[in-house]
Amino acid sequence: MGRNIQLVSLAFILVLLLSFSTAVYADRGMIPVRPEVSIYEPGQKAVIAWNGKEEIMILSTDVFSSEESLVVELLPLPSKPSRVELASFKAFEEIEEIIWSVGATTYGTRVGLQDKSEVELVFHEKIGAHDIAIVKAEDSVQLASWIAGFLQENEIAQEVSLQNFEYVIEDYMARGFRYYVIDRITAYSTHKSVEPVLYWFNTSFLYYPLTITSPVKGNTKITLFLFTKTPVEDEYPPFSLAGYQTPNGWKPISVWLSNGKLSKIDLRIGELLKDGAWMSVLTYEGRLNMLTEDLMIVEESLASASVPLEMVIALSMIFGAVCTLAIVVVTYLITCSSRSLKFRGKL
Repeated sequence: MGRNIQLVSLAFILVLLLSFSTAVYADRGMIPVRPEVSIYEPGQKAVIAWNGKEEIMILSTDVFSSEESLVVELLPLPSKPSRVELASFKAFEEIEEIIWSVGATTYGTRVGLQDKSEVELVFHEKIGAHDIAIVKAEDSVQLASWIAGFLQENEIAQEVSLQNFEYVIEDYMARGFRYYVIDRITAYSTHKSVEPVLYWFNTSFLYYPLTITSPVKGNTKITLFLFTKTPVEDEYPPFSLAGYQTPNGWKPISVWLSNGKLSKIDLRIGELLKDGAWMSVLTYEGRLNMLTEDLMIVEESLASASVPLEMVIALSMIFGAVCTLAIVVVTYLITCSSRSLKFRGKL
């Protein structure tokens, strides 16, 4: 009976971590170079670390198409990235291990100045399987034209159609987004994971793009692993907090990690969050066309608690010991005072 309960307790976390070793997904607007090819995005996963001023976003793509085809991925960013580097699946594997470990320990289960109207290329480099260009753009039409020219220069004859994405790009433009990552990869008829890419950029809010994928058809599953100075305790629709289903009820995933543990996930996350951070998990499952707003979390909306649980426990123990000592001292002084009064009375 106990074993059955334990297996049921693992159901949610197993779904959450399903296919970690073979498929890790990311969220970007996908534009088929051949418009007649249907592109699917069955799931997305990302690691997001934010210290209130800067964000690290680690994205990995796992996509497939009806036949082998070149795909252009478009990722809007709130500022120009200071670093664009390869990451590793190890980050996701380390997070998986932490979640399982906490479940077992806590719950006893394994659960140059240019005209503003022009498009400015600010970064272009081949990184592993990625051909990444970052441009600064002010106009969606000129951005589409630049992408077409970029592909032609790279000996890709097919035309790119941004028609379905035009309104969402205009929305990003209206909101002040000027930097766009254009990543050339190849999609296959079977799922194929592409090595992750890390983006490090300035932002006054925790950010994950969603609107850019709304023109894409189909359903998706999104899992975001957030690392912040204060815990994420509220849900941000359409996202829900992920947690453990234990014999004692549902418990949200909220784990304090030291700088050492963050560095084990990725050294650059440890560099960003030197004092440690809280790990929370947000999930979404549903239609892509329902994702009409980006995830944008300001620091004021996060939980006010910023002291690690371990520190709270330690401070509570110290406070309790001090109180006990104070009571002993006061009792001793009262006893001594009482004896002194009795002695004087006899005299």
